[in-house]
Amino acid sequence: MNASTAMWDKFANLSYGYSMTPPPFLSVRDLRVEFAARQLLFHRSRPPTRAVNNVSFSIPTGQTLGLVGESGAGKSTVARAILRLTQIQGGQIFIDGRNVSSLSGAQLTEYRRQVQVVFQDPYSSLNPSHVIGEIVGELITRHRGVRPGAARDEMVAGLLQRVGLGRFVMDRLPDELSGGQRQRVAIARALAVEPRLIVCDEPTSALDVSIQSQIINLLADLQASAGLTYLFITHNLAMARHISHNLAVMYLGYLVESGPTERVFAHPAHPYTEMLLASSPVPDPARQRERAAARSRISRSTNPEIAIAVTSCPFANRCPLVMDVCRKTMPAQTEVSGGGSVRCHAHATGLTFT
Repeated sequence: MNASTAMWDKFANLSYGYSMTPPPFLSVRDLRVEFAARQLLFHRSRPPTRAVNNVSFSIPTGQTLGLVGESGAGKSTVARAILRLTQIQGGQIFIDGRNVSSLSGAQLTEYRRQVQVVFQDPYSSLNPSHVIGEIVGELITRHRGVRPGAARDEMVAGLLQRVGLGRFVMDRLPDELSGGQRQRVAIARALAVEPRLIVCDEPTSALDVSIQSQIINLLADLQASAGLTYLFITHNLAMARHISHNLAVMYLGYLVESGPTERVFAHPAHPYTEMLLASSPVPDPARQRERAAARSRISRSTNPEIAIAVTSCPFANRCPLVMDVCRKTMPAQTEVSGGGSVRCHAHATGLTFT
């Protein structure tokens, strides 16, 4: 085992508080994704935009990692990189110990059978001109070689039943179904190729609140019965807490905190995580007043300008605990009591936000 691999294994264990049993099914190491900046006529060329900056995490087999953060944090870009829908400029992606960062051809097709996605909008992700039986069945034909006919129809009917829909749905078009029914179809389509990892990219944000919990419970039931591994991307912290074994918090392309879900909620180690939690409503009036007071303290202490220098902490211009070192040096990963890690100079020096 080389030094780099040994360091990664130590980080993986540190970040999630697990031994290597179960082993990680997905491992992302130092992932970096850049997009070319828009070039304006008669202006000096601008450097590319770094959407994801040296992000590392792992997900044990059969578990769920909730990837949370504000819009623009880089969550969906991480998902697209894992799905091989966008090019990466650095780092590696491992599935079940195999480096999949540069697969192509038949190997990439086989990889995409193991890794599927459920997108945010169940209507735009389904072909509006095809009936549900064809939408789900076409993946069975493409990846499992079962041609259209009675055998494939039975397989489609079985998948629809697994997600709580009846056989009658097979002859319906997507616009004849409700939003919740369409998202169940999207999940059935993902299951059609018997994947081992499903990337859920904001799968409930386009649904009514009354339907969201049904979809989350369905995903949890499928995980329990089939041993699925999930990367669950959301800005809804309550949703992430309900389904995730571990959380990873992103800010401006950086992973600033990770760890067991309950530890992150009970004892957030990064000021940005605390800000997210303070912004999330809770049904308890007393706790809601405490969070309102926390938001007030933060708003009086912070500057919303975005930190640009990649050598400094990306949260420096908004942090109530900012120190001179924060504006000069990127904080390293630091162990957190209770499991996980945080990228924060203040935490490393023992400062707390009160």
